[in-house]
Amino acid sequence: MDDLFNDDVPPPDSQSNPEQEADNDEVSHDDVPDKIPSSGLDTILDFNEEDNRLLEQLKREKRSLSSYDGFLESELSHKRIPYHIIRIDNTPWDVGQAHYLALLGARLSCDVIDIFRGRRKPAHVERILTEDCMRRLKTASGLLINHMKEDIRLHARFGLLPINVFMVSGWLVSPTKFECTALLNIGELRLSCNTTFVLKGSVWKCTVADFG
Repeated sequence: MDDLFNDDVPPPDSQSNPEQEADNDEVSHDDVPDKIPSSGLDTILDFNEEDNRLLEQLKREKRSLSSYDGFLESELSHKRIPYHIIRIDNTPWDVGQAHYLALLGARLSCDVIDIFRGRRKPAHVERILTEDCMRRLKTASGLLINHMKEDIRLHARFGLLPINVFMVSGWLVSPTKFECTALLNIGELRLSCNTTFVLKGSVWKCTVADFG
């Protein structure tokens, strides 16, 4: 029985065969693909020129737009009306220009609503409004006035009380375009009037007057 076990013979795992090892090496190299499939991260990390430009824009120092804050004097309520005007082009504000544009937006907002409810004649703002804007305003005014003649409560709510402006915000989008929003109320009814002005020659003409 003892002769069946020979300590001089190594176990099969420890036997070395150079030819077999060479074959194994060849097989292992063939099993490895030339290019490892993408995990998806290379797509995320591979920045193109557009991505690089976007990163540069994000890294730029954030600059606040040039703005001006002031007050308008109300002739009706004798209260100070705050206004906030912003320039998109970062050019420093001229105090006189900022005050003029805020006053222009506030006054025209009141005039447009007064024309809409029949308390002022359209000729009062004919020089400021464009023909298309004036035409739309007259059409809307005619419809409201007819409704107020038939509805006393609508006339009492919208047609009698004065307008009070309590805030004006504006944006000088370009040297020749100004957009303004005036917050106001007629009694308990609160409204917002949006106007857009375009500089034609030396006159600011209103191209849009919308409120609600």
